[in-house]
Amino acid sequence: MILSFVITLFIVSLFSFYQRNHSNFQVGLIGVFFNSILILKLMTANKKLMNSFHMLCFFKAIPNLIISASFPFWICPLTFLDYKVDSIPRSLNVFVAEFVGLFCYYLAPLILICISLNRFAALYFPFSKSSSYQFRYTKLLTFGCFVLASGPVWIPKFFDCYFIYDPELGIFMSENVEKCGRIMDSFVVYSIFILAFTSNGFNLMICAKLVKDKMTGISEDQKLKRRKKWQSMYIQSVIQDFLPVIDLLNFNIISGSVDSPLWYFIFSTFSFVFIYALDGAVIIYFYSNSRVCCFHKSSQKKTSTFISGVQSTA
Repeated sequence: MILSFVITLFIVSLFSFYQRNHSNFQVGLIGVFFNSILILKLMTANKKLMNSFHMLCFFKAIPNLIISASFPFWICPLTFLDYKVDSIPRSLNVFVAEFVGLFCYYLAPLILICISLNRFAALYFPFSKSSSYQFRYTKLLTFGCFVLASGPVWIPKFFDCYFIYDPELGIFMSENVEKCGRIMDSFVVYSIFILAFTSNGFNLMICAKLVKDKMTGISEDQKLKRRKKWQSMYIQSVIQDFLPVIDLLNFNIISGSVDSPLWYFIFSTFSFVFIYALDGAVIIYFYSNSRVCCFHKSSQKKTSTFISGVQSTA
């Protein structure tokens, strides 16, 4: 039954582009496109130039890709078919909602903290450990992120609380709103804010370190170029840190400020899918522009590599 249901959704997803929910479908595909490009670039890059920072970029793109793909292949087909919650196989609905709306939703900002921590360690403790040690340390951090992201999925089950997707409202929500809804909503809001400010705290310390460094032995033109690069990196980090916060503010405050279905749609469902498409675009623009994820497979005598956003030339 579940298999036939999934096949039906896949077929319908090909046609839902032309219907009233086509904007979510399009933006979801754009998010899939951007994040797939990043994943493919990292998978096909020269392994000799790969480091722990690039590994974290890879794992950051995965939840973005999954969340973006949930719109053209899950949310939009359900809307197109006018499904109600009771019409969807409950086990499948719970699995998808908790995997996409909780696990991936938390994995993305947790990986962002690791990226900020990676840059912080590279600047404040440069060359303190070998690259092999950094890879092992990064793998351990990534595993910790997976464990922490699983917490919001498994802990509510001890209180008989489950997460589902409601096609009529167009949102992921608690199955038992009266018993679990308010607590889970509050937890999501406060935890996402804490994760965003934690990551940005590391970025502020990184920015302070870069601004205070005297950068001796280089010309004024090189200093100016490096400062511009650091400013660009900081702007990129702040944007990524606070995109989930903006989405929460859109849904919890702005979406209800005007009594209009279109207004609610823009600042709830559309905001959610747009955030992850934009996140993928931000990574592609800033990282590819800095050649962080666009490695040259053929190396010359003088090669440049990036370690956590800090360039070293050999």
